[in-house]
Formats: sequence, structure tokens, C-alpha cells
Amino acid sequence: MGSTSNPNPDTKGKEAAPPLPCNLTPDQIQQIIRALTGGPGNTKKPKIKEPSTFHSERDQLRGWLAPLSIYFKGVGWEFDYNNDKIVYALSLLRGDALKWATPYIERRQDVTWSSGDDFKNELQGQFGASEEQGAARAKLMRMVQGSKGATEYWNEYRLIATQTGIDDATLTYHLMQGFKTELQEAWGMDGSDSQDPQFVANGAIKKEKKMAAIKHIRHGAISKERTASPATPRNQNGTFRPQSDNQGAPIELEAT
Repeated sequence: MGSTSNPNPDTKGKEAAPPLPCNLTPDQIQQIIRALTGGPGNTKKPKIKEPSTFHSERDQLRGWLAPLSIYFKGVGWEFDYNNDKIVYALSLLRGDALKWATPYIERRQDVTWSSGDDFKNELQGQFGASEEQGAARAKLMRMVQGSKGATEYWNEYRLIATQTGIDDATLTYHLMQGFKTELQEAWGMDGSDSQDPQFVANGAIKKEKKMAAIKHIRHGAISKERTASPATPRNQNGTFRPQSDNQGAPIELEAT
């Protein structure tokens, strides 16, 4: 009988690698490869900044809940992990907020929430602004740009506007009413009748940038004119005023 030749001489004397399980999906295989090779899927995630503490200030609750939600997303707690979210939020309470939570923490009082969203709603009920919509509308009516830039004014306006329940047309009217006069005039000359506050705000921001650029150009041109050829001072009778030479002696110039 003839001898059977080895189809792969390089593997002679070596132990064959075990086959991969046939039930692995292509995605699972790629995950294994990335884990072994340190590929993109194995890169280190950026560290998420932890939220600050909350002391029961009604006007700061919204600004505290937002970074708290970002933190939950960053650590993978966006969905489920309700107990972890509640415990972590409780650990950040201070002052009157902690006084409110203490009976629940000590189990002297039954909790009224069963999920992270329920706990958030309870916080808003306890420490949120009373009559939030009415208070937001009153604040919105008083807002003006003043010395702020258009971007800063719009961001503050937009934050309050989301609490008012006011329609876009009315929001646009009050937004334009609060802009500086020069921006109002520039918008009026543009001829736009948009009632979308975001569109109007973006337009005002662009106009403000253009106006600032033009102002800068004009200021530069005036400075050049002043330094290019300074005018020689004259007397009332038309003769030039005496000027000093390098030694400080006056020089009388005749008018031409």
C-alpha cells in the first residue's frame, strides 16, 4: 500500500488548533478578535465626570438632573439598573434634600417609587419650581438680550421656553422683542417672516457676527487714516502753528 502524504507539511508534529464552535455568529467572532488584538472595540472609554451634590435649591434641580442623566448613560445605566440609579442619586443629596430622604434611607417610611423615573418625578414634586409653567412664562416675558451676545441670550431663552408650553409663533415674537435694536432692524430688513424661534435665533447670531466683523474692519480703516498723514495744525489766520524741530526750537511755517 502507498503511504498517504501530509497535505500540509508545516503542521507535521504540531498539535492542531481546536476548531471554533460552529454556533458563533460573525459578530461574536469579531468581538473575540478585537478582544485578543486590542482593536477599536477594546479601547478605553473616557471617564465620565460625576455630578455635583444637590441641596434642595428649586431653581437648580433641573440643572442637577441633566448631568445626572448623562452620568447614567455614560456608565451604562440608562436602561434598567433602577436600584443603582436611586441609591447613587440619594448619595448626592445634601441639606434639606437629605433631610427629606433620611426617613426613606432608614426605612422608617415606605418609599413611593419603584424605578429611576419614579424617583426623578418624586424629586421634581418635592424640589421643583412651584407653578413651573407660570413662573417660566413670567420670566420669559421679562428677558432681554442686554449686554449678552446673541448666542448667550438665545440659550438662556430656549432653556426657559421649554418650560412654558407657549407656541412657536409667540416664542418667536418675544424672542425678537428681547433682541438688541440693531438686530431687530437687521432682521426687519431681511424680509423673513419665519415663526420658528430656532431659525430666527440662528439668523440673529449670524447677523451679529457679521456686524461685529464690519465694525472691526471700519475701526481698522479709521486707525490707518489717523496714523497715515497727521494734519499740520493751523492758526485762525491761516498760518501754520509753530512746530518744534528736533532741538525743541519753534519753526514758523507760511501757509501756501
